[in-house]
Amino acid sequence: MTPDPHTKNSRRPVRIGKYEVVEHIATGGMGAVYRARDTQLDRDVALKVLSNEMAASPGALERFRREARNAAKLRHENIVSIYECGEEKGTWYLALEFVEGIDLYDYIQRKGMLDPEEARRITIQAALALQHAHQQGIVHRDIKPSNFLVTRHGGKLLVKMTDLGLSRQSKRDATRVTRDGTTVGTVDYMAPEQARDSSRADIRSDIYSLGCTLYHMLAGRPPFNEGGLTERLFAHLQDEPPDLRQLNPRVSESLVAVVRRMLAKQPADRYQTPAELVKDLIDLDLAGRPASSRDLLAGLAFGEAAPEDDEVEPEERDSPRLSPSARPSADSAAEEENVAATAQDRRGENLPAHGVPRWVVAAAVGAVALLVILAGLFVLRRTGLLSLHGPLIPHARGAKPYNNPKRLDVTPGTPHALRTAGNAPRRFGDGVRPGRYGAA
Repeated sequence: MTPDPHTKNSRRPVRIGKYEVVEHIATGGMGAVYRARDTQLDRDVALKVLSNEMAASPGALERFRREARNAAKLRHENIVSIYECGEEKGTWYLALEFVEGIDLYDYIQRKGMLDPEEARRITIQAALALQHAHQQGIVHRDIKPSNFLVTRHGGKLLVKMTDLGLSRQSKRDATRVTRDGTTVGTVDYMAPEQARDSSRADIRSDIYSLGCTLYHMLAGRPPFNEGGLTERLFAHLQDEPPDLRQLNPRVSESLVAVVRRMLAKQPADRYQTPAELVKDLIDLDLAGRPASSRDLLAGLAFGEAAPEDDEVEPEERDSPRLSPSARPSADSAAEEENVAATAQDRRGENLPAHGVPRWVVAAAVGAVALLVILAGLFVLRRTGLLSLHGPLIPHARGAKPYNNPKRLDVTPGTPHALRTAGNAPRRFGDGVRPGRYGAA
């Protein structure tokens, strides 16, 4: 039988299938996570092992399998990827990508209140991950700081979403492991409708939880962290969170407005998709003022692009390795740089030095030009130099006169100077006003 992975100072390495356990990372309610070595592919993985107690529970085992199925549907720079789900001699495990770093909760604990710009960029990456999951019909239902990993790649801050243990398909006919009327999630970050009934949670519930996470980054604590479980649940249902500006004066009014909308009590009053949230967060410039509505949308693609890099480096060298994370490829990092460069270029194209969008200037110039043309046409018409009944063609020299005194020629296309009665052809201006004709 495979030795217990928790056993320390074992004389021989602990193996689970082809994975050789290197060290213990963390322990949670479902089991434990280890750093392990894939002996066949010669790479490090994060091995999530289901405890024997949980494996004996049909519901817990189904959640474990569901996490694997949902994770297998997701391929995104900001989401931990899965390699394998398997069972070895009664031990169930998930093999996930591994990277050294710390989770966002410990990152906040070490730094305290984060700089608003850093919090904004972290939230953008988290929202991009949620948007990708949303496109696959997956609701996470447990968004919180400890389920986001902070690391660096190529000098850039990288945030990755993990732990899909409580996730479910958003389709109504999907199999529900959680019974209607029950509550799952983490109370400090739980949406009001999810607190009432977890089966009612959708992507807007995840946005609320992400709003609580953003609030935590900016204030150094969750919005409702006082009292017991029941008091905090009721606070999510009916209370407004403390003013962010009172807790962190560096937070701009526009960023406060974004947080306020994320934390709306009614799902209909929140951002309806993470892509909407990403757009508003990108449109906030470094000073926190709303940018033009025509500012950069390059690379957004409904949440598929990677955001710009951050200047703050997570303290990962001396930190414990708490969670698995995916390693982005060099091509993906280069693509992220191109998206950021394109965004800066578009800002420059749309907003000239005086701060007015170029399309507004072009529209004003076009309107003035149109007014000038219309005024010129009006002057020509009033002075008689322009006729509405035919082209302005004077009577040509040597032309034969019009010799039918009994007929008024109003044939369309006949020059105005010849549309007269009598034997003598009259030139334009010889007593005949445009549009007025005499009869013999």
